[in-house]
Amino acid sequence: MTKMIIAGVLIIIGIIVLSQTLYKVDETEQVLVTRFGDVKTVHRTAGLRAKVPFVDTVVRFDRRLLRIDADPESMRDSKKENLVIDSYARYRILNPVLFRKTLISEENAFSRLGDIVNSTLREQIALRTRPEIIGARAIVINGIPLEDEEGLAVFESTETRTALLAEVLEGVRLRVIASETTRSEVVPFDMAAGEVFNITLPQMILDRDNRDRDSNLKTGADTADIWVVNGLEGEIEGLDIEVILWSPATLAVTLKVQKGETASKGDSFTLQYFVEREDPLGIEIIDVRIKRADFPDSVTPSIFTRMRAERNRIATKFRAEGDEQDLEIRAEANKSREVILADADKESSLLRGEGEAEAIRILAESLEEDPEFFSFRRSLEAYGHILNTGTTVILSADADLFRFLDSSGVSSGGAP
Repeated sequence: MTKMIIAGVLIIIGIIVLSQTLYKVDETEQVLVTRFGDVKTVHRTAGLRAKVPFVDTVVRFDRRLLRIDADPESMRDSKKENLVIDSYARYRILNPVLFRKTLISEENAFSRLGDIVNSTLREQIALRTRPEIIGARAIVINGIPLEDEEGLAVFESTETRTALLAEVLEGVRLRVIASETTRSEVVPFDMAAGEVFNITLPQMILDRDNRDRDSNLKTGADTADIWVVNGLEGEIEGLDIEVILWSPATLAVTLKVQKGETASKGDSFTLQYFVEREDPLGIEIIDVRIKRADFPDSVTPSIFTRMRAERNRIATKFRAEGDEQDLEIRAEANKSREVILADADKESSLLRGEGEAEAIRILAESLEEDPEFFSFRRSLEAYGHILNTGTTVILSADADLFRFLDSSGVSSGGAP
């Protein structure tokens, strides 16, 4: 019985030790093995691994693309108009040791990188107008804005938003591997306008705008990547000292006194530039996108009011056009009706006249053939109208009306 208990305890201890010794690395993970806080091993391939039980600790990081949803933030464009920008970025952990050292966890990376994305976006948004941020512009033909059938301006898509996001991506990548540095300097001697002097920097500056588009910020730096941010200001607009040359080989910056200005020995000014981080983040920024660019909530009611007014204007315009078409259709229908009736009256009058002419012609021909018979027939018709029941007629015996009543029925020609 005692042996069974001891065996059971040993088995349990073995299972515990084995579970603390073996661990699995998934295809989607990269693993750090630390001992008392120090990194001992890094595993980036999947498989079953072993470590010192109870001493080593396994820290897991995702090796897939990770997403940062930056908090929506109100930003001003070049016309000082506010827009709420909602953005996101995608990144990958390249060096889990550096990532753990500087950002500690993915949750901390979310907050810190979100701040970097928003600050870079704010800088670029401030340089552009709202249509450039949205990526559209109004179509203008011969100086006249093109409108649709509703009277609204017609827009076309542009590449300005793509250019904006490209600049933001470069800026975020720069801030991930670099830190912004300022350095105070003094003018070495009294100088007149156009004179130059050199200053040597302690370290290499980075290509902040990546003008050479080689995705390597450590190469391609030029005079645009180092600038004077504080110093003497004379009568001419701008600082009196300006950068004219940067030499990567000697780390020398050549500066010149602006035309029309002077500088005295000991005058101070400040240079600003980017240098490589002393504490790299160990990540790579893959992409930055804008999900939504909208108006602030404070102006939403006025926007809806303007939209309603615009729709009412369009509805009023449609009603007026409908009323105009109604009047035109009615006028055209009335005109057609009058023309049709006039044509019908004209045709009926012509037909009636032709019929009466034909009747007169036939009557005249009949009269010419037998006038006596025609006179007789007309007299019979008169008898029928006059000599009916209850009619009393007093006429002379010689009246023409009684000519056929008094006749023997024999015509003057002797015919019966």
